[in-house]
Amino acid sequence: MVLDFIINIILLMGIIGLFNLTRYVLKIRKIIKMHKDNPNIQGITIVNGEVKIIEKKSDVESIKVEVPKEIDPICGKEIDRAEAYRIVIDGEEYYFCSWECRDDFLKKKQQEGA
Repeated sequence: MVLDFIINIILLMGIIGLFNLTRYVLKIRKIIKMHKDNPNIQGITIVNGEVKIIEKKSDVESIKVEVPKEIDPICGKEIDRAEAYRIVIDGEEYYFCSWECRDDFLKKKQQEGA
């Protein structure tokens, strides 16, 4: 009686394992067919049940893009445009290294205008 129960549990686990194996094999085949023309495929990975393609990095991705530099008008510090605080006054752009420099610039502009 107990032996039959244990055998049934083992058979059930085997059937579930076989089902999962078949499911992942079919997923992998589908993904390989979808990406068959991609020459950058290096491999396939399954993480937490998700099948993903591993691609080689292309030469285009390895080229670094030079971000234009700007000079903060208050402190004179050189900063990247992507990391700067920016304001536009009368169609002219100003870039700042910090919020404090931006506020100082706006105060200075108000004093000049008054």
